[in-house]
Amino acid sequence: MEISRVEYTKHEPVEGRGAGVLEERSLLREHPMNPMMSACGVMCSDCPAYLGAAKGVAHQERTVAAWRRIYGLNETSENISCGGCLGPDDQLFHTSRTCKARRCCRSKAFSSCAECAVESCPDLEKAQSVWDEVPHLAEALSREDFVNYAQPYCNHRRRLAEARRAVGQRPQ
Repeated sequence: MEISRVEYTKHEPVEGRGAGVLEERSLLREHPMNPMMSACGVMCSDCPAYLGAAKGVAHQERTVAAWRRIYGLNETSENISCGGCLGPDDQLFHTSRTCKARRCCRSKAFSSCAECAVESCPDLEKAQSVWDEVPHLAEALSREDFVNYAQPYCNHRRRLAEARRAVGQRPQ
């Protein structure tokens, strides 16, 4: 798999400014050459479950332990594998199978909700709201845990808005 280095924005606590005050900082992360974004703007290709089986059992077990510690999830290592949000149900992380925004995108053959003309969608809002508090984990997690297990779910709203603008700029 080809790898590139991509710059991301990280939200970190600001020393001496009190709990909940976050500052954006850039960091570099290795990234597959073909990044995949979910319907709602999450970077599927950065999620530890993305192609998890191909990354090996040790990776899957580390992810299970981290997700249990960070999110309270009780997964098995076999579940840590996903082909990306817009893939077929049998290749998808089980919690994403019922996402209505994902189902809508698939039914319309969109690569993300950015392609949809509906600006205010309750299905999209519900899908995005799942990830809204993840940036605040920067206050509690080590840098490594944040980058590996939280960062992929951050900035999803901004990423989708940027994709929507890019779609609007395409020639018809």
